[in-house]
Amino acid sequence: MSSMSEPILTATMSSGSTWNDPSEDLLFELLNDIEAGREEFMVVNRPGHRETYAQVVLLGDGGFLMEYRAGSAERHFAATSTDKRTIHAALTGWAFDLQGWTALLDWRPADL
Repeated sequence: MSSMSEPILTATMSSGSTWNDPSEDLLFELLNDIEAGREEFMVVNRPGHRETYAQVVLLGDGGFLMEYRAGSAERHFAATSTDKRTIHAALTGWAFDLQGWTALLDWRPADL
C-alpha cells in the first residue's frame, strides 16, 4: 500500500500554483490573494471529475463571482457577493459537501 494517496480536492490559482486537499483556512488565504490582486482566480476541483468544480474571481467592483459546475453545462451556476466570508462559506461548503451551502448565495444559471 502506498503512503501517498490521491488528493480529494485540488485548488489551482491563476499563476498555476496548486494545493492538494486545501483546508478551509487555506481556501480563505487564497481568497485573500485574489482580493489583494496577487492572483486573478482560483479553481477548486475533484481530480478525476473534469466537469465538477468551483471557481472564484474578483470583479471590478471589488465583489466576487463564484461559479460551480456539477456535471453538464445545464448544471453550471454562478452567484456574486461583496462579502468574502460568504464566498468562503459557499466555497468550503461546496468543497467539503456541507449541508445548506447553496442557500448562502442567489445562484443562477451561468452564462457561457
